[in-house]
Amino acid sequence: MTTKRFCLFAESQMSRLKSIFDQQRKPVPLGKLLGRGGEGAVFEIVGQPDLVAKIYHPDKARERQQKIAAMVASGIQTKVSNAAFPLSPLYEGVGTFAGFTMHRIGKQKPVHQLYSPASRRNEFPNADYRLLLRTAQNIARAVAAVHSTGCVIGDLNHSGILVGADATATLIDCDSFQFSANGKAFYCAVGVPDYTPPELQGRSLENIDRTPNHDAFGLGVAIFSLLFLGRHPFAGRYLGRGDMPEERAIAEYRFAYSSDRSRTQTETPPFAPTLSYIPRELAVAFEACFGPGGANGARPKAADWISLLQRAETQLVKCSASAAHFRFSSAPNCPWCALEKAIPGFIAFPFPLNVNTATPLDLGQLIAAIRGVTDPGTAPSLHSAMPAVQSTPSIQNKGVLDSSSGQFVLATLGGAISAVLLRLGYLPPLISLGALAASAYFALRNPKQLHAKGPRAYQLKQAWDQIDQRYRTEGDASRFNEARRQSELKIREYNELPNEEARRLAELSCRQREIQLRYFLERYSLVNAKIKSVGSARKSTLRSHGIDTAADISRQRIESIPGFGPATAGLLLSWRSDLERRFVFNPSQPVNPSDIAQVKSDIAQRRINLEAALKTDLMAIRTAAAEIGRSRNDLTTRARAIWVEFKQAEADEKVRVFGDVSARRWVFGVICFAAFIVAGVNSSGPTAASVPPTPPSSRSTTSAPSAVPNISKSSGSTPPIVNVPTKMSTQAAVPPQLWDSTQQTPPRVERKPQEAPKNNFEAAAAPPAVPPLDPPREVKPPPQPMTEVTPSIAQTAPTVVVPDPSIGRLNDLGFTAAIEPSWTVTALNGLREFKIVNHLTADNRLDAMTTQALQSPQAIARNRSFLGGWATDAACTQGTQLTISVQEARTEGGVCTFDAFLPSRSGWAVRGHCQVGGDRWPATISFGVSGIALSWSSAKGNATYYRCR
Repeated sequence: MTTKRFCLFAESQMSRLKSIFDQQRKPVPLGKLLGRGGEGAVFEIVGQPDLVAKIYHPDKARERQQKIAAMVASGIQTKVSNAAFPLSPLYEGVGTFAGFTMHRIGKQKPVHQLYSPASRRNEFPNADYRLLLRTAQNIARAVAAVHSTGCVIGDLNHSGILVGADATATLIDCDSFQFSANGKAFYCAVGVPDYTPPELQGRSLENIDRTPNHDAFGLGVAIFSLLFLGRHPFAGRYLGRGDMPEERAIAEYRFAYSSDRSRTQTETPPFAPTLSYIPRELAVAFEACFGPGGANGARPKAADWISLLQRAETQLVKCSASAAHFRFSSAPNCPWCALEKAIPGFIAFPFPLNVNTATPLDLGQLIAAIRGVTDPGTAPSLHSAMPAVQSTPSIQNKGVLDSSSGQFVLATLGGAISAVLLRLGYLPPLISLGALAASAYFALRNPKQLHAKGPRAYQLKQAWDQIDQRYRTEGDASRFNEARRQSELKIREYNELPNEEARRLAELSCRQREIQLRYFLERYSLVNAKIKSVGSARKSTLRSHGIDTAADISRQRIESIPGFGPATAGLLLSWRSDLERRFVFNPSQPVNPSDIAQVKSDIAQRRINLEAALKTDLMAIRTAAAEIGRSRNDLTTRARAIWVEFKQAEADEKVRVFGDVSARRWVFGVICFAAFIVAGVNSSGPTAASVPPTPPSSRSTTSAPSAVPNISKSSGSTPPIVNVPTKMSTQAAVPPQLWDSTQQTPPRVERKPQEAPKNNFEAAAAPPAVPPLDPPREVKPPPQPMTEVTPSIAQTAPTVVVPDPSIGRLNDLGFTAAIEPSWTVTALNGLREFKIVNHLTADNRLDAMTTQALQSPQAIARNRSFLGGWATDAACTQGTQLTISVQEARTEGGVCTFDAFLPSRSGWAVRGHCQVGGDRWPATISFGVSGIALSWSSAKGNATYYRCR
């Protein structure tokens, strides 16, 4: 209700209420109107600051007269101190019942202003989680006190509970409690749906006999809302089809935080803490309160909640990251830090406004001490620290055969045989080379590595290598340098604190209008707002998603809630806009002192944290420098002793026969080379006599025949001269010419065309006895088709009329909107999208693999990939909420930029960075597409979206 309507109501009532009096007919002058509701209004009583008067509307007064009289007569008001029961009836006119007096509740506010983070920052600026837990205990005590009198609250809800900054709690609207006197029962005929137990949902409450077990449900909702910062236990994400209103979820026992998700088909809202963040016995109590067994009396009673909350209070610990956060010791991490990181601008608990004015330590001396620690520097090589050793071999080792000499001899013999076989060509060259390489490996291995209990030098070398490795690891100065670097960063941050404080205070002045507007909007709570089609159930759902005041309303936050579409968001935004039009900026109004104190408190706390961190850094730097120096000295001393002994043992082993690896190399190389040369000199290959003559009429049938050799006799002992053409022709071999009938036909020797002349005689052949062949010509391979085409924007567009078929295929798969005549920018972009979607290299090159993938029937089309627009519901009733390209994924609230696509067995995986507001973090995201559904998976959680376009 606006201020104007409120004042009009007050004026209209004052004329009727001037003659209010009590049972003794003493006038009761009414003062300021404090509030009004559906039944009546509450006024101050002039001269009695501890009392207030509730005056009913005329039609309601007649219904309540007997009940109020029975309550006053029973003296119940003297039995309960934390509930505002009627004290005495009030009358008007000629004795008509008008209302009653009750105790005034001093400086207490509705409980929803405490558990809502937005209103708590203004109404309870110093409240932390400890206050919420203590307040929950006191609410349970108030309910237990009421039950002890025989009353049942009935309509237990957030509006009927007032709480103070000292965690005190008082129940109001006691005149609506269920009460019995003299055999007559006065029922509670009203109830708020989101606090009504499942067994009473949808039923008329006028004549229902309420029980304490019914109150236990409402008490559980109030306690849950306090511990989970305003979230309703039944406001979650329904996993089934259609919408799940909160009243139906309650009626069907769909506790959103339940571990029995298979039954509830409901999961917690985004970023909400789960039951794992509270003690186990509290979680069990909530399951019993909101589960199917609750209707049968299994819900914890008010006395049970008192004990549970008292034990839970002893388990609270301070968060190591924020002094404003308290959490349960059994929680896996701080839920409030996670909420503040996940929701931009969200503050779970403001930092305590206590500026430390104590004199800080002498930071200059601390910094000087940190920088004064001697840098150990880069460690010198351990070899450079070893002494020069002139060792004389022991006499007893000279001439002694090395223990591995037998293996060396056998390997060397194998190498010589392999060289001979390679030279003579009796085996394929690759086999001969392989045998030669294997022989070289076994022959040239260091003799020190041949036996586990080998020569003494090998054992000493192993020991020295181990010390050298430790020296490089333990003597490395990197940990000292890293500790020094971290301390310098803290020193720089510390020195920047005054500038940061000045900047933040100046920012408050620049944002004065924005801040005033926010404070103005935070005064208007959704609980009291009258918005068309937004009832108490929807308001409860909004509160469960952190939307408590007009300042919290934004289209993105509203439409992200299941069941809230653009229409509801428009109504809420219209309400906010109406309020904004009433806002008047006051430039002369100073910055809110609490905001200034918040900045100063934050800077002071950071200064304290940095000073403590620098003290720790000083000890870490000193310790690192001392440990590095000690390790270097100790290991160097130990290495020197081993080094001297190692050099002596090495000298002893070198004088053994075949004990030096360099000698082995020389012997092996000489023997193998000699075998190769000797085999070539002593063998001329297959002789002419061993080759059968070829008939003159023979013809070559190969596609690249050899030229026909000519053998002629010479006088004396000169060997026959074999003439072989040195070049090959591409044409067929010329048939041999007919010889003179008196001349003997010489034998012919056939040789493979690749075979070179075996001796100098062949190289200097006699003139041919047959007509010469055609001059040799170069054989060029036929032009091969290009195996790779690299389209580029810089290339000249082809002049052909017919488009590239690859572009047409891209169009068929949905990666281009039209068939381009050439490789335009659009076509290249489509090609890159296709390659990314089909797990190829992320570029715009049209290579052979890409061409094959394009023509494959298994090619993934664009509409079967992660690309496109998506929504949280299959019908896309709220429009596109997530848009994914090959560069980024964007929503209204943030963006994830893709840096690289990773191999993935199913779907797609991408590495990038996500940013929401000022918060930025690296992320690895996995996409999977099944039909029209897209699964999104990352370290932040999992989500499912449905294709819109």
